Amino acid sequence: MKRFAISLVVVLLSGVAFAQTKAELYDKFSNSVSERDTSAIVSLISDWEKLYPGDAELYSLRVNYYMMNAINEIVVISEEEPTDGRRYLVFDDSLGVTRYMYSEIRFDSVNIGLAEGVLAEGIAKYPDRLDLRFAKVFLHQNLNQNTLVVQEIQSALERSITNQNKWVWIHDEPTETDGMSYLRDCVQECFERFLNTDDMESAKSVIDAAIRFYPNDAIFLADRAGIYYYSDDLENALKWYLSSRENAPDDMLVTSNIALIYEQLGDKKNAVKFLRIVADSNDPEFAESAKANLERLNAQE
Repeated sequence: MKRFAISLVVVLLSGVAFAQTKAELYDKFSNSVSERDTSAIVSLISDWEKLYPGDAELYSLRVNYYMMNAINEIVVISEEEPTDGRRYLVFDDSLGVTRYMYSEIRFDSVNIGLAEGVLAEGIAKYPDRLDLRFAKVFLHQNLNQNTLVVQEIQSALERSITNQNKWVWIHDEPTETDGMSYLRDCVQECFERFLNTDDMESAKSVIDAAIRFYPNDAIFLADRAGIYYYSDDLENALKWYLSSRENAPDDMLVTSNIALIYEQLGDKKNAVKFLRIVADSNDPEFAESAKANLERLNAQE
């Protein structure tokens, strides 16, 4: 009887472990999220906790679960026409009043709070998991909490100095490209989002933080120049673009912008100088445009 009991335990444990590697569990979890199968998600999280207690992936799974439950799409009927570009249906009600019907995303504060708590705990325990940090940025972006987005970016930039950009991703695997490229892309995405929503203060804050940690990064320097340019401060825009070019002389977009600003400032000599650099470059797209601009400027003499 005792031998039978031992054999039964072995069978049960084998059944739990069967097809339950991290990769297989994660694939099942992703499919369950796509299908919004909450019971399957809860079961998979429970299995993961039993097989891999304290694993970094658990934080990612829990956050996905809470965020899935936090996002609710509702139908809104309003007398106000949406002005944010979303699609809507317009109709007149029984009283002849024009109405606009559209969908809107609402967030459940309880589940958002749970997701934030899990992310804070996960990042504290696994500070080099870049996916957890990006998830926190994504969460704040969707809640339009731009100040917190900037804070999270600053925290990641600070950590990047400590860990020398040795970031890990899902399954604790190193990022596919160098960690700095991943981080830079995140900064760029946030920067462009701020610009597109006319939040220049947040755009400036996130780039200033990036330059504070990476003062010689040509892309960050060019972003700073762009902020001045959009603010019609051509002198400062030129200064920052020139700094960017010092660190990346082969960047023909930056060189073209320098030529443009010189022309706008009335300095034709320097405009021509930098246009010639672009025209003689190996970048066909920018070279052709530069040649056309050189012809235009020369025709003005």
